[in-house]
Amino acid sequence: MRRLVKYYIISGRTVEEKRSWIPLGPTYRRPRGTRRAGASTLKKIKANERSCVLNLARTINCNFGVGDWFIALKYDDAHYPTGTATDPDQRREEEYQAAKAILTKKFLPKLRKEYEKQTGKKLPAVWVTANWSPRHKHWSRIHHHIVLPNDALPIAEKVWKRFGGLGTVHPEPMTNEGDYTKVAQYMIDNVQGRPSGENKWSSCRGMLKPVITEPVEVSDVEDVQPLEGGIIKDVMNYQDEDGRTVSAYLRQTLPEKVKIRGGQIVLPKRRRRKSA
Repeated sequence: MRRLVKYYIISGRTVEEKRSWIPLGPTYRRPRGTRRAGASTLKKIKANERSCVLNLARTINCNFGVGDWFIALKYDDAHYPTGTATDPDQRREEEYQAAKAILTKKFLPKLRKEYEKQTGKKLPAVWVTANWSPRHKHWSRIHHHIVLPNDALPIAEKVWKRFGGLGTVHPEPMTNEGDYTKVAQYMIDNVQGRPSGENKWSSCRGMLKPVITEPVEVSDVEDVQPLEGGIIKDVMNYQDEDGRTVSAYLRQTLPEKVKIRGGQIVLPKRRRRKSA
């Protein structure tokens, strides 16, 4: 037996509504067969990529906003972590791992220490080590994309000079959009060819996480409506082999962050349907 439920995922000003069928009680699951390398379908791979992007977007939405920075950290020739292998694939892997170590073992620890020393706060950050150019559809020089708070930029520029060289920090200010799924998509698109199961992005500990509401039973799987004041960013329906809608999804941004009063999440009312 199953029941149809809806629930919300709240990250900053972004609210996602999901409607899907869930089991009523404990269910028996058949043991999974042995997985074979390369057996994942393209549909499954795309679903995994979408999940990766949404999880990163939720973390960004919870912790960053207008005035913060989306930064590309690049290396000049003198600081570039050049590989020594003769095989191109092995050399790219050497460069990738060396750059990843520079970022996580040298740059970020120093940045965290300096940031906490100057501001008295823990550093929030999300980052990827990038190896691909989505524009040219080709391998690129290893670089990093990182999202940092407004007051961390001057510190990051000073610290990165030691590891990337002069003029290799390229900051772009975050807009007031509220939903940074496009930023997350760009970050993930810059990472290609990594082993299955390896996380494409990372974040500092102690950052805010999205809030998921308790599932509420509903009668209509397709009746997803924006909340009052919500701006729709994405709507999707998922269908089975017979063309029936089995789950629905809506992502929207609100003018302000969702409020919590007395331990209860206070969502705006749903927008009324316009009568024909």
